[in-house]
Amino acid sequence: MRPNALVGFTAVFIGVAYGTMASGLRGHPSGNQPVSLFPIGLGFLMAVLGLFQLVLEARKGRLNLEGTPPVVLPASSLRPVLGTAGFCLFYVLALERLGFILSTAVFLGGLLFLVNGPRAWKTNAVLTLLFSLGAWALFTKVFHLYLP
Repeated sequence: MRPNALVGFTAVFIGVAYGTMASGLRGHPSGNQPVSLFPIGLGFLMAVLGLFQLVLEARKGRLNLEGTPPVVLPASSLRPVLGTAGFCLFYVLALERLGFILSTAVFLGGLLFLVNGPRAWKTNAVLTLLFSLGAWALFTKVFHLYLP
């Protein structure tokens, strides 16, 4: 299966699994709206977009690997990939212990450092702080969802 078709298939699989698991979520304690509406919609959207990608690839006749050169990843691409995976793992493990603002700041700052490099430290710091505090304010003040 070609890379674009594989991405479409994976999106359909993850979208269906995510939507199915989200259907088991309980509603918000206030009882105003079930919590599961947004995740179910997100799973549905992901599955539909993945199916759209598969249809596009099938129309071009690109679902198989015949005549496709092997993909060779340069060694220089390992640093961003492994760094991103490491920061994601840190974020998952640190969110409850350090809280949303601090763990999000470290996560986002680390990713921006990987992408932009050390010369853009001022931009990275401003974006990290604004996004972390802005996301916290949006969730707590607007959506009334309290974060760790």
